[in-house]
Amino acid sequence: MGSQQEQQVAVLTLPDGREHRIPILKPALGDDLFLDVRDLYAKTGAFTYDPGFTCTASCMSAITYIDGPRGICLYRGYPVQELCERGEALEVAYLLLVGDLPTAEDSVHFADEIKGHMLVHEKIRAMYQNFTIDAHPMAIMVAVVGGLSAIFSELDPFSAQHRWLACTRLIAQVPVFACMAYKTS
Repeated sequence: MGSQQEQQVAVLTLPDGREHRIPILKPALGDDLFLDVRDLYAKTGAFTYDPGFTCTASCMSAITYIDGPRGICLYRGYPVQELCERGEALEVAYLLLVGDLPTAEDSVHFADEIKGHMLVHEKIRAMYQNFTIDAHPMAIMVAVVGGLSAIFSELDPFSAQHRWLACTRLIAQVPVFACMAYKTS
């Protein structure tokens, strides 16, 4: 979001007369402007107040663009509706991870990689034995996915290779976890 061209700012005048310069960020898509108030408290001691979180952007995303009033939702520049209608699940997963739709060769390689991670670790399987028969499948999923970091604690979040491994494991195993959760409840 925002380029390093001329940095535009908004000036906030506080009740005591101090002024705070707030950088204005422009997104890659759309006409919205974003006031970057990350340093507001540190430099002024003031907070923003947005009780319904109705005019606050929570993050910047290189993956998703949403314009609710105009009914636009894009993943990596592709309309989500088109991806749902025409894309395969693994193609969309690849798009979200890599930034481009896979070639035929990429699709085969990615599918093989995902299939190679579908086996569920025995310690994960054992977690399902601790849930009652009437536990909601989503509650089971939350617990199991949350427990993965304890089982795969060797992964370094600062390593691109380890992040890729975590993503491919999740893509491969979450459908299996869902089936196991449904069978458990």
